[in-house]
Amino acid sequence: MQSMVIILVFIIGYLFITLENIVSLNKIIPSLIMASICWSLIMFWRPQIFELDHNKQLFNCSTSFDKYHYLLLHSLGKASEIIFFLIGAMSIISIIDIFSGFEALRELFSNHTKRKFLWIITFLSFFLSAIIDNLTATIVMVSLLRKIIYDYKERLYYLGFVIISSNAGGVWSPIGDITTTMLWISEKVTTINLIKEIFIPSFLCMFFSTLLGSRMSIFNGFIQVKETQLSQLDLKRGFFLLNVGLSLMLFVPILKTLIGVPPYMGMLLSLGIFFIIITLLNFKKSFSIDEVFRKIDLSSVLFFLGILLSVSALESLGILYNLSHWIMEIVFTWKLTAFIFGLISSIIDNVPLVAATISMFSYPIDHEFWNYIAYVSGTGGSLLIIGSASGVAAMGMEKIDFLWYLKKISWIALIGYFSGFFYLLIKSIFLE
Repeated sequence: MQSMVIILVFIIGYLFITLENIVSLNKIIPSLIMASICWSLIMFWRPQIFELDHNKQLFNCSTSFDKYHYLLLHSLGKASEIIFFLIGAMSIISIIDIFSGFEALRELFSNHTKRKFLWIITFLSFFLSAIIDNLTATIVMVSLLRKIIYDYKERLYYLGFVIISSNAGGVWSPIGDITTTMLWISEKVTTINLIKEIFIPSFLCMFFSTLLGSRMSIFNGFIQVKETQLSQLDLKRGFFLLNVGLSLMLFVPILKTLIGVPPYMGMLLSLGIFFIIITLLNFKKSFSIDEVFRKIDLSSVLFFLGILLSVSALESLGILYNLSHWIMEIVFTWKLTAFIFGLISSIIDNVPLVAATISMFSYPIDHEFWNYIAYVSGTGGSLLIIGSASGVAAMGMEKIDFLWYLKKISWIALIGYFSGFFYLLIKSIFLE
């Protein structure tokens, strides 16, 4: 009965998160309330709690008062690894933005046909999202397109393919999507194996989607790219800091691979080095560290914290473990499970979905299942505009209509999703 009440609290909170746009309630609110109530009920009722042994079997734990506090602190510690990683990454992106580093990207564009410009935009979104994450890449591309494509209708089509490309680009990099980062930090995937296994299917997803889109009549004709208002000195400085910031972010998975430094420590180290570089070069005398932290999306950070703590509450009660066994009994293969999860991620937020998946299944590190989950959770979010953080951000910034995206872009995103998934299936068949 106690477990059922906690599950009910989670379901109600999850519904409010999913229906954020309908109920006009920021998802951070149900996320934090859900986590607080779940853990408060666990502390008050002190139900039987469980842990996995070395053989991945569930066993009962002590129900002493100290055990519950230890369990909460342990869950907070695991969540904090992701939270501080995000804070470090967001801070580096904030510094680049302050110095107009992303504005300097306009120098990559010249006068092109609309079709060629589409390919440039999608390739840029694909690779940029692998470094600065798909949400930030989408926001950057929205800002750039506003300054280049003045026709609102045309800009919406470009943004549709930016969303698909950013989500596809985020899945093959450990720092490209929050869900992939969660898998990486939770030691479900390694950097080299993730890139080796997921780059091609994610590229196919982006490529075939863009190929289909480039056939649309909306991309006939030429565009004129106006010159930026920044001085040449500002452009050079911005482009330099863009390269430095991206290099420092790429340094994080390299450091983790070479000497095993935890990703959040590597990201905080990169942030500290970035601050030192700016201070020594004295690029901007009025530069303030406080300005950097004011630009951080704190609401997203707290949302992730609430979700991760809520899922850990269900995990400690053994609910997710039992759910995983039930899923494996009714679904004949984990490949179908992954495929279904990808479709579900187009409707509900993929962060709690992947957090629950990590807690439910005990496949070893770099198992194919985790590669599939990394792919489907990111690219599946493109099927509907509400299915990913990048889609929701673009929807809010440009007032993209849900039904317009469903009619014009979703079918293309679905074909892209299938193309990468079929590649994974065919590869698995040949390896068996």
